[in-house]
Amino acid sequence: MVAIKTIGQVLKEKRTQLGLGLSEAEQLTQIQKLYIVALETDDYQALPGDFYIKAYLKQYAEKLGLNAERIIQAYDEGKGITVEDKDDIQETYHFVKPSERVEPEEEEQKPWQHYVPIISLSAVALLILVGVVTAVILNRPETPDLITNDYAYSNTASTAKKAKSSQTAKRETSSSSSTAAAPTVSVTQATTTAITAQVSNMTDPITVSFSAAAGSRIWVGMTNSNVSAGGQILTDGANTLDGVITTGATSSVITLGTAQGLTITINGTPLDLSALTTTGASKITLQIDRTTTTS
Repeated sequence: MVAIKTIGQVLKEKRTQLGLGLSEAEQLTQIQKLYIVALETDDYQALPGDFYIKAYLKQYAEKLGLNAERIIQAYDEGKGITVEDKDDIQETYHFVKPSERVEPEEEEQKPWQHYVPIISLSAVALLILVGVVTAVILNRPETPDLITNDYAYSNTASTAKKAKSSQTAKRETSSSSSTAAAPTVSVTQATTTAITAQVSNMTDPITVSFSAAAGSRIWVGMTNSNVSAGGQILTDGANTLDGVITTGATSSVITLGTAQGLTITINGTPLDLSALTTTGASKITLQIDRTTTTS
């Protein structure tokens, strides 16, 4: 049976034959659902303009497997399309304005088994909450029936216990603070012309004592100390020097004309100079760590 149908009827029937809903057609063609409805109802006024109408008709027809050129020609001529109507069923079309169209959500109905995990988790959470509330109620302590004498005794015992604990803590603190680590002077790096020494567990003032052997002539310079910027020469007439490191200083650099025949002590602790075998100038770097205590 041959019938003349509008472009919109042809588009809608083809979409229906393919089993596509409006949302699926929107995903397939990338045309908004609102415009698809307008095309299928021949409501071209709902579309942006003639260029978009032809573009959407061509795109929609091609995606549905229709002859796009025939569709565009029918639109340009303002005519219907002659088709062979295989079904002897006439559909009744009711035009609805785009603003009044409501497209139902095409969601798949989920089976009740889908909600079983959610229901189970909710039930477990509810049981845990009931258990916690019940435990709190059952374990709530009763209000003690104390008389004045019992309270006074309890308060006195508590005060005595706190005082004893405080005295014990003071004794332990005093014992801990009284045990101080022994002062140490250790060489950490050494070459024939330079050494680095770690000075540990010493309190200010930190005094570096220099002593030159008889017949020696040694120039001594020292930073972060009371030694003059120009240094000092140790000879037989004045062969000793006490350099006091500036309070709080964490390092001091000692420069020597030679280390041969020289002895150095730091707060009475000797510094090992055996690595300085050169007869020329040498350098000593002191890295200072203040007093620490051990428990």
